[in-house]
This record gives sequence, structure tokens and C-alpha cells, in this order.
Amino acid sequence: YLDRAAYRQDLNQRQDLLQLYEMEANSLRDCVIKSAIAPGWGQFSNKQTTKGSVFLAAELVLAGASLYFYDRSMYYYNKYLDATQVEDIETYYNAAVGPRQYSLIFIGVGVLVWVYNIFDVIQGTEEYNAKVWKSVTEKHLGSRVNINGNGLELRF
Repeated sequence: YLDRAAYRQDLNQRQDLLQLYEMEANSLRDCVIKSAIAPGWGQFSNKQTTKGSVFLAAELVLAGASLYFYDRSMYYYNKYLDATQVEDIETYYNAAVGPRQYSLIFIGVGVLVWVYNIFDVIQGTEEYNAKVWKSVTEKHLGSRVNINGNGLELRF
């Protein structure tokens, strides 16, 4: 009977701690959705601002480079379409192919960074929530006065 009472008391304490934990912890689903919308946003939610800034800057640089090379490619492609001389046609076509390939490379690397961003936010959220749980349990065990769902608790 004493073992059951001790187990019940431990379970009640964990339930009280779980209520405090849920107020501070991040939802994994929410962080993944945030990072899918804008890279780095999930890391900002997990208080990992440096990682979030790096992911956001990397995506912006890669997207900008891809758009720049795509624009250069389309410039030469339009000249290729308007050209009437064989030498001009070959020159403009060859000039359009290189930037187009660079554009595809940069957009491919951008997709890889985006996927890694989502993978990283999953790991980061789990680490953040583990830290939150540890801090909640340390605060609860270290304090003499606790406020929980049942009321005020004093320990001597």
C-alpha cells in the first residue's frame, strides 16, 4: 500500500510539472511549419538566433544568386531568339547556357539548405524542450513554495 501511495504522489508531482512544462515548451509541429515557411524561424523560436540567422542569410544569398544567374541567362536567351546570323545564334545560345546551369545549381543548393534547416529545427526543438524540462524540475525541486494546479504547496 505504501508503494502505491508513493507512486501516486510521484505521478501527481510529474503531472503538475508537466503543466508548467507545456506552458514553456515549443511544439515540434509548430517549429517545423515555421521553418518550412521561412528558414530560420523555427530556430528563432528555440532561442537559437545564430543558427536562425545563418539559415535565413544562406537562403537569401542562394535565392538571390539563382535569380541573378537566371536573369543573365534570360537576357542572352532573348538575344538568341532575336538573332538572325548563325554566328550570333551560336554565341548567344552558348552565353545563355552557362548562367542557366549556375542558376539551377544555386537553387538546388538552396533546396538542400532548406531541407537541412527543417532537420535541424527538429533536433533543436527536442534539445530545447529537454532543457525546459530540466529547468522546470530543478526549479520545482529547489524551491520551498510551489504554485500548481491544486493550489499552494509549502515544503519544510
